[in-house]
Amino acid sequence: MKLLTPLAIFTESVIALAIVWSGYSVFVLQDFGVFGENHLLENLQAVTLLTVLAVYLVPIFQAHRTDKLLCMFFVWLTIGFLLREIDVDELNVHDFFVKWGAGSGRNLLLALALAVMSVMALMRLRFYLDLAKQFLVSAPGVMALKSGVLLIAGDICEKVEFTHHVFFEEVFELVAYAVLLRAATLLARHKIDPKITT
Repeated sequence: MKLLTPLAIFTESVIALAIVWSGYSVFVLQDFGVFGENHLLENLQAVTLLTVLAVYLVPIFQAHRTDKLLCMFFVWLTIGFLLREIDVDELNVHDFFVKWGAGSGRNLLLALALAVMSVMALMRLRFYLDLAKQFLVSAPGVMALKSGVLLIAGDICEKVEFTHHVFFEEVFELVAYAVLLRAATLLARHKIDPKITT
């Protein structure tokens, strides 16, 4: 657990350097490859998401955690982001992984996982509603919300046409995943306790 914060700091440093280099490449060298498909920014997004996924998995295997379902939700969310960033159908992998990692198979898999988590939450609805309230005002919750805002900004850049809009989309997404990594690190180190009042 002590390694999680240095891991996040190292990843954030690499991301900051990559963004500076990418900005220099685009605006000075006029090299637009850095924000192309399967190039520097997209590959770094995938690596960051794999790191986020690993960190969110840590609390799930800790016996004392009562917020495992919350962590599982973020595992599900991170897998969704990862499958969006990685073109599984273009990888040299078995057809099984292509079927369930892309297109309708991916959507079905993610929907089934969300349905299972929803049923589990409904079984202890009051507990999980209070847990969600506590999470939203906690440091990892605030960081996760900030990550969401950055992803929305990236989505806006994708839809609005302006000079190098794809570059800004990729940068916003990369920063969002870095912030999500910090949120994951905080959640892994500090359990969220619901405060149910009777």
